[in-house]
Amino acid sequence: MQQVAKEILLRAKKDVFSGNLGNHMTTFKGDGLDFREIRDYDHSDDIRKINWKATAKGNGLKTNIFNEERELNIVIAFMLSGSFHFGSVKLKQEVVAEILALLSFSALKNSNRLQSLFFDQKTVKFFEPTKSESIVYDILDHATTIDCLGREVNYQAFCDFINSVVKQKSLIFMVGDFYGDIDLSEIAHKNEVYAIIVRDRLEEYPLMNGEFELFDPNTLNSGEITMNKKVAKAYQKLIIEHDQQLKEHFLQHQITFGKIYTDEDIYIRLSEIVKG
Repeated sequence: MQQVAKEILLRAKKDVFSGNLGNHMTTFKGDGLDFREIRDYDHSDDIRKINWKATAKGNGLKTNIFNEERELNIVIAFMLSGSFHFGSVKLKQEVVAEILALLSFSALKNSNRLQSLFFDQKTVKFFEPTKSESIVYDILDHATTIDCLGREVNYQAFCDFINSVVKQKSLIFMVGDFYGDIDLSEIAHKNEVYAIIVRDRLEEYPLMNGEFELFDPNTLNSGEITMNKKVAKAYQKLIIEHDQQLKEHFLQHQITFGKIYTDEDIYIRLSEIVKG
């Protein structure tokens, strides 16, 4: 294992086992005995769970919701993109690797079943469900050594893969920079999805001035561009509009999301996102 991976591993293990990141992972709504809430009845709800006493108060049909008493199936996905080969403070790929380690240790610490995958247009690497800590070492080694250049995520293909392989309701953590056309509605309706967005502040706010040869890490194409305040402002506007649409999509489908920048404390920021 490379030195960078070893350092990330030790730091992540220390943070997880001295903190409570895993305790923030939510429980599913299900058929357990742990009462959760009373809410309006939906046509897809089990009629046996109707709360007739609450319904009799005249505010419409009500149903009981319970927390499911079982282990969680946790899926952690590295959404591979060439743009991870960038970072003004540290490489975005290193940040992703640490996030994967933190989430993996947290899942196993709480005796949950963990599976992980690396995905671009298709599945690049898939780790079968396990409760063995050895999977974290394999995930981290892969995350720090895989070549991200020339890769771009196909989110529709990812949803198709999840629906074909992950049969039970799961907690799905997607770690990526989330650029492009994104629709996660096909997996969000039956799973609990977290979108962990990894960015560098310079890519959102390019404080550069002059002529540059820009290299597209996804397509591997390059070209010259003159960067000034006007161009930078127009670029920033596009990013803001893209992220606003992304936010609306996540909120519409009840997807928990948050950004982690390359200059932030990864454990603290990830805890804030998972805690909601």
